[in-house]
Amino acid sequence: MARDRQKPLMDNDIECATRPEALTVEAAHRLMQRHAHWRGSVCAQRAAALELLVALGRYVLDSRRCHLRVMCESIGLILDFQCDRSAAEAFAYRMSARADFGIVIDRDVHPDMPPLPCARLWAV
Repeated sequence: MARDRQKPLMDNDIECATRPEALTVEAAHRLMQRHAHWRGSVCAQRAAALELLVALGRYVLDSRRCHLRVMCESIGLILDFQCDRSAAEAFAYRMSARADFGIVIDRDVHPDMPPLPCARLWAV
């Protein structure tokens, strides 16, 4: 009989769940460098560092990227991706034929959002 085993929390997991109270610009840069290849769950420390650096103009978000939300009401699925606007619009056009899917495209993109799978197939 197989048992579900939970993965033990690592020090990095605990650290990433704690949002720092105050950050200096230097500390924010160090956090961003330490989490440069982050692909796990949302990291509260990286998010705080990114917010500070964007607010101070030290990190400029790519204006060509957009947020693509895919919703399938029949099964309650909501997925969020980032991609170029042309890929998002082409994907939304194709999915408009499916009545059970809803697509939202906006500028609320975050660098940690996963990219749209096979986005180059949708780009014009």
